[in-house]
Amino acid sequence: MRVTGGKYRGLTLSGPSHQGLRPTTDMVRAALFNILGPTLEGARVLDLFAGSGALGIEALSRGAGAVSLVEQDPRGLHLLKQNLQRLRDVTAEVRVFPADVFRILPKFGRKGLQFDLILIDPPYHANLWLTVLELISRHTLLAPGGRIVLEIAKQAELPPAAGDLRRVDKRFYGDVSLEFWQNKTDGADE
Repeated sequence: MRVTGGKYRGLTLSGPSHQGLRPTTDMVRAALFNILGPTLEGARVLDLFAGSGALGIEALSRGAGAVSLVEQDPRGLHLLKQNLQRLRDVTAEVRVFPADVFRILPKFGRKGLQFDLILIDPPYHANLWLTVLELISRHTLLAPGGRIVLEIAKQAELPPAAGDLRRVDKRFYGDVSLEFWQNKTDGADE
């Protein structure tokens, strides 16, 4: 597993050696961050179900201003911290939250936190995508003009809207798809 672009391009990251952690492939990560392009510069990023941290680290590499990573599994946290230690000259704010996503999101909401990009890649078998989207909407965690990206099993079907959020794009990569969501009040589809 390698960082696919930006400041840390080519940096090797440790991948999981235990069952249950399924990191986003290099190809899908490269495609995702190429789609996001310059919108990452200075962005406040939230990586939920961070696992090895590959998505959050890719965002850092490509210019994010602040990255918050949420992971509760001790093995995933160990891997995440190990990968973050490999980064040199980090100028962005990086915070790791060893917490349950469903408990930390309401806390972020009470603190008035908002993010420009929220990355969601939960275990596929748990089918948590819609529940997480609804929590993000309920607590107004997506900043105006911000985006949410879900990595989802290709065969999984979600409704086109959840709370105040709507899906604006869906792209397929082998057995997975990336869904792009934004606030319903934001401009026209991209």
